[in-house]
Amino acid sequence: MKHLAALWLVLLAVLVALPAQVQAQVQTAGAGAPSFLEVCAEKTEERGRLRYCDDYFRQGLGAGADPVLYLRDRITRLRASHEASAADKYQSFLTAVYITAFLTIATIVLVTSERRIAGISKWSTATSALALLVLIGAMTYGWLDKSQAEDAAMLELGLLRDQIEIEASQAIAGGDGITDRQVERWNDRLHEIGLRFAQSYAGASVMPDLDRFTPTD
Repeated sequence: MKHLAALWLVLLAVLVALPAQVQAQVQTAGAGAPSFLEVCAEKTEERGRLRYCDDYFRQGLGAGADPVLYLRDRITRLRASHEASAADKYQSFLTAVYITAFLTIATIVLVTSERRIAGISKWSTATSALALLVLIGAMTYGWLDKSQAEDAAMLELGLLRDQIEIEASQAIAGGDGITDRQVERWNDRLHEIGLRFAQSYAGASVMPDLDRFTPTD
């Protein structure tokens, strides 16, 4: 009888301790995955919006964070380069439009009002000047196409960076690492973005712009 009572006490103690042990294990597992809201709080406050940071990926992935950190840095630099170049190309487009419009009006007015140029010579001169201005205008719109190519690449790079950060964050939360397949897929997409930009940019104007493809970024 005493042995039976002792057995019941042991079982009761196990049943009481089991929920507490399970809860402690859950809390420990949850505490093992850092939250980017806490790790990146300073950067979030600085930017005024939720942002991932390098420390979050280092803590969550260890050495496995290297490809994530490299790609994030590479994409951020490329995106900043596209953003600056897009603004520069668009400003060049606007400047060229203003200059072309002014020269067109000025040429037509001067030629048609010049009395020393008469008859066919007058209209021939006006037509030649107008044809030259049309050619300049066509080249001017090349600046707009280049600006749009820069904007498109900047948008795609931003989306790729978001994908990398979200997938890496999911891997951290699930206790998994970054797989080789994921890195290959990110690299392939980055390669495709670069090819699309090169094709769009090269087709935007008949004038070559080799400096834009110099590997300085």
